Amino acid sequence: FNLIVGGEDRDDIAEEVLVESKYVPAIEKGRWDLTLTLGFFNMNKTLLEHENLIYKATDEAFFYGDVKLVNESAFNPILRLGYTVTKWLAFELQGGMTFSEYTSEITDPWSVDPVGGNPTQVEEVGEFDAENRSALIFIGNINALWYPLNMYGDGVGRWHPYVTAGGGVAMYNIDSNYVDDPSSGANINVGVGLKIIADDLISVRIEFLYQMHEIQFEPAEYFDSRDADTKQVPVYEFDDAGRYAPVKLYAPQGLDGITWQIGFSINL
Repeated sequence: FNLIVGGEDRDDIAEEVLVESKYVPAIEKGRWDLTLTLGFFNMNKTLLEHENLIYKATDEAFFYGDVKLVNESAFNPILRLGYTVTKWLAFELQGGMTFSEYTSEITDPWSVDPVGGNPTQVEEVGEFDAENRSALIFIGNINALWYPLNMYGDGVGRWHPYVTAGGGVAMYNIDSNYVDDPSSGANINVGVGLKIIADDLISVRIEFLYQMHEIQFEPAEYFDSRDADTKQVPVYEFDDAGRYAPVKLYAPQGLDGITWQIGFSINL
């Protein structure tokens, strides 16, 4: 039998149903998404720098020089929770961690007797005198995402370039003799990215962010605590005559770096 329903045959009805159920990729307002991106933070910057700073203490001498703590670039995952306000504007919370290492560079080294005397130039820094330790960087932001091509279009399509910017806080925790506590500062970031919609559930994110912040560490009370009763050595700074006093302040360091990211979003 070839029944006619409403003037349409069976093939026409099947084709109409198929067209109506086909998914159309688009930026949709009112949707939440959870995104995990993995990348690399180009953070080979100076974390701390101070002249005539102690770098070793023995019973025979104090050793000091110009000390600089230089960080290394490292792995940087970022977790994001976003909400799409319109087809061209979204907001997201970001939390990123960088698991890095830093190395101290010591130049112009000297030694002086702990009880006083004339400083003596040190020919070479010892193999284990410079620090080579871990650094943990946390950056949290609130960002806006602007899809410029969608402002004058319908937001339909798989490829959606965007511009992003925002602010938050950056916190640095380094395992150093020179500092005791983490240090934090306000962070500003700008960047560009591309969102590729795979289907109604999954999207791909590619992004480049430029992070900017300033960090100022507080000096630790003690550089060395070999004996809690008698051998606690404060974080000393020295003058040209070899006289020493505890460090009161480190200079702030302006830190900035590019992080590139790639990852996946799940629409909630």
